[in-house]
Amino acid sequence: MALKVGFVGVGGIAHRHLEYASKRPDVAMVGYCDVALERARQCAATYGGNAYERFVDLYDQEQPDAIVICTPPFAHGDIEEEAARRGIHFFVEKPVAVNMATANRVAQVVAETGIITQVGYMFRTAEPIKKVRQLLSTRAVAMVQAHYYMPGLPPPTWWPKMELGGGQLVEQATHMLDLGRFLAGEVVSVSGRTARVRDWTPPAGYQPDGGMRKYADDFGIPDTTGLVMQYESGALGTLSCSLVPQKAWDVGFKVVADGLLVTIEGANARWTGDEEGEMNAGDDWPSYVLYEFFDAVKAGKKTDIPYAEGVRSLAISLAGYESVQRGGAPVSLAELIE
Repeated sequence: MALKVGFVGVGGIAHRHLEYASKRPDVAMVGYCDVALERARQCAATYGGNAYERFVDLYDQEQPDAIVICTPPFAHGDIEEEAARRGIHFFVEKPVAVNMATANRVAQVVAETGIITQVGYMFRTAEPIKKVRQLLSTRAVAMVQAHYYMPGLPPPTWWPKMELGGGQLVEQATHMLDLGRFLAGEVVSVSGRTARVRDWTPPAGYQPDGGMRKYADDFGIPDTTGLVMQYESGALGTLSCSLVPQKAWDVGFKVVADGLLVTIEGANARWTGDEEGEMNAGDDWPSYVLYEFFDAVKAGKKTDIPYAEGVRSLAISLAGYESVQRGGAPVSLAELIE
């Protein structure tokens, strides 16, 4: 029997998941919900199923086995909690929330109901990343170094508002922070600094072209951030990120370990030292994280990236912001996670 799947939030990243789901013959795409109802209707016309403006109507009418949640960060919370209480398994795109109160609340309901969950930290499911994790598992890790440089501000109007998107540290660089946890273990404390080095006030006549923006009204987030992380193992980590406009995206990740230097670009990896090698992820690697969720639901098994993992990775970002409020003093993750 086909797995009945609904989608909540069908803009942006949802298009990737819609395409991947449509390629699975064992998945029936039954419904689509979006506050912009026309978007949901377009999905229904393309993939079959019905369109909804309220997620509770999708749940009531379609009674899906599972849902894929791709809403903006500020919209998370009630969608997941209601699904869990109804026994509907869910896949949720990162970040799982913009604050720890929401994340901890949903985590408690997920734990109580025992539903199957998956968070969209797709790098974890790529084969080169899994290989690197195995290589590092027997070595002392010294340093995890990451950077995330964006060529401007993404188009969504909620992006420059801290309370809606959480800024670059929560919305985008969380991928790097989660990858560090996956490869080097748990982070116990974070020190952070932020800056705003650019005037984002739109000049007279400025009109966004639909791509990355150079200006925005009510710009309320840092445009440059630096973190230092202390890992449980004793390793240190750094993250630098910025969305000050420049030519191109530049995302990088390195791990220094005893006898090995690992470089990760996208989901491709190479390593040098007492072992030498490299692996490419291939074109279809972003599908693995969703397909693992579908397979787990069909088999009644847990996933490798359950909701609790998303909560811990979110806590690193928010600990960084809390550290800024404390003048750069380290903040323990234990303060944030219930």
